[in-house]
Amino acid sequence: MNSVVDTAERARHFQELNASIHKYYSLEHDERGSENLVIVFSHAPRPALRKYEFRYDCLYVTDRKLFYYLHNPGRQALVLQRFIEQAGYKTAVFIGLSKGAVGSLLWSSLVLRRGVDFRVFCLAFSPQTLLYPFNENLASIPSYMSNMRIVEANERHRQNFLTYGNLPESLRGLLPPTKIIFSAKNSMDCVEAHRLAVEANVQLMPLDMEFHGSITPFVINRRSSRSMKKLAAKLYSDAEADIDLKVMLPASQKQFFSDFDRRRLQCPSLNTLIDDFCGFVPLVEARDQGDFTRKWVSRIWGWLDGLGQGRLRPSRGMLEVQITKATTRK
Repeated sequence: MNSVVDTAERARHFQELNASIHKYYSLEHDERGSENLVIVFSHAPRPALRKYEFRYDCLYVTDRKLFYYLHNPGRQALVLQRFIEQAGYKTAVFIGLSKGAVGSLLWSSLVLRRGVDFRVFCLAFSPQTLLYPFNENLASIPSYMSNMRIVEANERHRQNFLTYGNLPESLRGLLPPTKIIFSAKNSMDCVEAHRLAVEANVQLMPLDMEFHGSITPFVINRRSSRSMKKLAAKLYSDAEADIDLKVMLPASQKQFFSDFDRRRLQCPSLNTLIDDFCGFVPLVEARDQGDFTRKWVSRIWGWLDGLGQGRLRPSRGMLEVQITKATTRK
């Protein structure tokens, strides 16, 4: 593996983390022998993206109470930082969707401000950025209104929201390199994303879609109508028990499908987005396909150099175009 820490030792450090994290949060860890760790913050009281095939080690974080990851985040970030360091990771990529995006923004900032010796990045998909004081823009979200009622009755909860709930204030000048991806046709998403637009380390990435689930086109095969129909059926079925999801989904599945027109909406895979943003090993991706050609790039590059004995050296961009064309023809 790339790290000096072996699998057994990482497993032990994860058990220590799992024992130290607050009971309101649940954790799962997938160890793939990588020196990079992707930390996924879920939007629901269950892990998100559990079936997505990440290339790197993954830590899945779930806020079981749907408190938007605001319950004592300082201590949670401290024990998380300790795990990342002890496990020997060189890069931590915080990824969150909706409520989870609040967690990815806040916790990555809390980890970074302690002065760490590993790199930190954040990808936040459609975050809510102003949770306290009351934000009328979020009034349509049942879990948000529930938290506002708890704030009125519970002083500790109010203090957490008071301290951390205004992200433009609490994170000012303290974010790692961050990309906020959001649905440009969703008015709630637009307002919330632009609250952090003034931050120097923040890039905004608007998508030409309306559905709040802006991570969706990065993790599904939009070329497969069967996959799309299966996803829609699952989401609309889950919405019967998930009131937040129910208010976020388009009124009809037909409208849902129209949001993901491949000709209009150009998105790489989530793995490619991570690689590009964090500067990991370059990835060659066949356009609009789930087919990736990665590990052979450096080998072909070296072979071409040897073949030309130094006289033939096309640009890396030219090489990637040729491999992309070859992959597409398949």
